[in-house]
Amino acid sequence: MTSKLLFFDIDGTLITEGPGVMPESTKLALKKARDNGHLLFINTGRTRTSLPEKITDLNFDGYICGCGINIFLHDKELFSQKLTNTFCKELIYKLREHKVSVLYEASHAVYFDYTLANAEKWIDAAEKLFQIKGENIEDILHSDTLTYDKILAMLPPTPENEELKSYLSQYFQCIDRSNNMYEIIQKGYSKASGIDFLCEHLGKSKEDCYVFGDSENDRAMLEAVPNSIAMGNASQPIKDVCSYVTASVEEDGIYKAMEHFGLI
Repeated sequence: MTSKLLFFDIDGTLITEGPGVMPESTKLALKKARDNGHLLFINTGRTRTSLPEKITDLNFDGYICGCGINIFLHDKELFSQKLTNTFCKELIYKLREHKVSVLYEASHAVYFDYTLANAEKWIDAAEKLFQIKGENIEDILHSDTLTYDKILAMLPPTPENEELKSYLSQYFQCIDRSNNMYEIIQKGYSKASGIDFLCEHLGKSKEDCYVFGDSENDRAMLEAVPNSIAMGNASQPIKDVCSYVTASVEEDGIYKAMEHFGLI
């Protein structure tokens, strides 16, 4: 079998939501796929600094981070799409004005606004989720060079937040991650655009690709590639756009899907 490109979401795909456990069958499937000459990539909404060690310790061949805005092949950064420092500052003040609980994500750090009401509770939950210590957004406000790349924000359905989403949609795609949480990514970039970039760089076609995902921010890549695999724990709308539905993370879904497609 010729070498294929395999792209994996992290949360809910390689590891369980919440506890973040990776089944032994998944580790074995990844090893077997690599032994068969396939190239393995992480394709995630997380920025590079938020990748858990349990993932980076597995030595993937590359990483598409931040929904396509930062791309690595081995340890080499191939692509990075940055916001400007001026725009980042303007947006901080805009979100602060709306009193939005927000996580600012950069490739080198994550930032919080400690001036917001209930900031401590939100920050504690986000730091536990990403297993990373956040920095103060004031660092960017007092810098002429520091930036962030994307945003995670809580936007309950209020008239003010609908107005804010309309404003954000001029520059970003706002992905509903459920429970009033929105992943806000730069327009024109997605997990699919990251795959396009690597296919061109490596001289591969979409038919050479296999993608594994479970959530709404995986939709772009699952719709873009013929060999698309939804985890059994995925929502029905995500399953509906995939060519194959495997078992859940805990039920050896990755291993079973790779067997089904003859990758291992």
